[in-house]
Amino acid sequence: MKRLPVLLGLALSAGAAQAAEVTEDVFLADLPMVLTASRIEQSTLDAPAPVTVIDRESIRASGFTEIHDLLRLVPGFLVADWPEGSPVVVNHGLGDAHSRRMQVLIDGRSVYDAYWGGVDWQDLPLRVEDIERIEVVRGPSQAVYGANAFQGVINIITREPAADYGQSVVLARGRRGLQDNYARFGRSQGDLDWRVSLSTRAMSSFEDRGVKPMHWGEDLERQVLNARLSYRPDNRQEWTLQFGLSRGEDRAGTTLEANKYPFHKRAADGDFVQIAWRNSYAAGSELSLQYYHFGRTEREAYLKSNDPISPSEWLPVNYDLDVRRDDIEFQQIHSFSPVLRAVWGLGLRRDAAESGHYLYQMGTVGGTQWQWFGNLDWQATPDWLLHAGAMVERHYLTDTLVSPRIAANYRLAANHTLRISMGKGYRAPTLFEGSTHEVDRNPAGGVADVGYWAALPLDPESVTFQEIGYVGRYPGLGLNVDTRLFSDQYDKYIDSRSCKLEASPNGCPFDAPAGYARPSWFGNSKAFYFYNSGDLRVFGGDLTLDWSHPIWGRFIYSVAYTRIKAGSMTDLDAEVSAPIHTSSLLWSKAFPHGWSVSLGRYHVGFLKWPDDGDEQWPYDRVDLKLAKRLGRSNSGDEISLTLQNVNSRHTEFDEYLVERQAFVTLRLGW
Repeated sequence: MKRLPVLLGLALSAGAAQAAEVTEDVFLADLPMVLTASRIEQSTLDAPAPVTVIDRESIRASGFTEIHDLLRLVPGFLVADWPEGSPVVVNHGLGDAHSRRMQVLIDGRSVYDAYWGGVDWQDLPLRVEDIERIEVVRGPSQAVYGANAFQGVINIITREPAADYGQSVVLARGRRGLQDNYARFGRSQGDLDWRVSLSTRAMSSFEDRGVKPMHWGEDLERQVLNARLSYRPDNRQEWTLQFGLSRGEDRAGTTLEANKYPFHKRAADGDFVQIAWRNSYAAGSELSLQYYHFGRTEREAYLKSNDPISPSEWLPVNYDLDVRRDDIEFQQIHSFSPVLRAVWGLGLRRDAAESGHYLYQMGTVGGTQWQWFGNLDWQATPDWLLHAGAMVERHYLTDTLVSPRIAANYRLAANHTLRISMGKGYRAPTLFEGSTHEVDRNPAGGVADVGYWAALPLDPESVTFQEIGYVGRYPGLGLNVDTRLFSDQYDKYIDSRSCKLEASPNGCPFDAPAGYARPSWFGNSKAFYFYNSGDLRVFGGDLTLDWSHPIWGRFIYSVAYTRIKAGSMTDLDAEVSAPIHTSSLLWSKAFPHGWSVSLGRYHVGFLKWPDDGDEQWPYDRVDLKLAKRLGRSNSGDEISLTLQNVNSRHTEFDEYLVERQAFVTLRLGW
């Protein structure tokens, strides 16, 4: 933490010294424009929140084939995989198996799971090749995106059909059965542009070798269809239709605990459709309306037992789950003058979930929520840009919530901005936290085991946040700088606690369901429930340096320092749910004759994952990619060799060993 104020001060003083060297027009010509910070397109200099942009160049250089891995490039973000569920992505700790505190969007539609609250990263209906860029807001953004944007927003922006005319294929083969096949087709027919991509992939994420910590296995198979059509009847209007399908089947389990988690199949299918209309009725002003539907089914069933001595005593479990979401949103951006712009809108959403296991005897659960939002940008003086905004929403598990944010950007010089922001926001309980009644039924139809049980009324979590940041560019050096210090105060944090249904004083705050008859051979009678555990504070800082040099290539270095202090919380494990130090470095360099090399290094310090996870010891991961361009200098065709985790194996999330990977990729387009 001592280094960050020094780095911030050096960057500010250097920025002032360069004020006379370049003009603002020169700077803005190369500065990325972002949409996610306030819903208004603006440069990162003017954004009211810290935004990391993972551009197409760095996506290609990283060598990552899975979308969640790309977030290792964001300072403070933690990424971990495990064979019993979807990979986990969190920001500055407080994460668990379902990562319920971050909003994830694809082209403006939420893919936040209606039941669990997390994101099924491996089942998203698109591939890395479909992505133009990823914009990541690294702090609370409820004033713009509502109660799910508790720790930040990840907005995955796909490529415009007009950018993908023609055909392309991507083929990859590698160790542990890795097979990846991708094909894309794009056309332009008058006012209509369209793009369709198809992909299949298979791999062994974890290998069961029968000894700890190499005793978990997971084999994945996925098929994905993604399509996008854009119709422009005139130069003001645009209609967009997007739809996609994802089909997946896994084989997961362990030989060392085959009585509890034997090898079995699980399937997950997803689908979505999104229809959007946009009308640019004046310069800097537009109306938009969008509707989307998202559905997902999970199918998983097997037999388990806690008694390895009595193989005849088996308990059937069925983890089937169906979730769906329908959402409609209207938005207007209006430019009142060159110095005053505003965006406002309203939305209506319906969530629903069904499961005989997770929602025992409850039928369909869910509800309807509405929200109204507004943000105002005012260029009060040539140097001061002021922001004010708020979200008002009513969630089906909460009362009306109001989340405000104010921010001020002070232009130190043409290339340098100091940003100060503060606000308050909320996170509504998920259906998992607020409605679940999880049971395993015995063959006779009774209840053999109870897992999570929504027993207590829950208040929404709240966060009060303050942040000071600096964004600057040094054209003479080819350097971009983004750094900040932050402090987030969380109240009414929702945590889980174990209890014993038949014990006292550790009894549960709920009665056992009718028909409960736990087998005596099935271990202890532990169950779990959610409660508002107390308050805590997360504070620290992060820094990103993006340096491009004509000889040495491009370096993207990020570092984050995080501390968590529990206040009235009873579970002190939250204090170690984020490492004190994380960093990433991505270097890429083009050489003569079409050769290029990229190297990634990712460091994560010690942490302890809450709930389903456990201690994760520090590790360093090193990835290497060597590529040879095929064809002309502007061609995207290449053949490449990618080596992942080449330095050593390490464990993530729990005792799940992440092993080395190597694969060859061929890209061709015409």
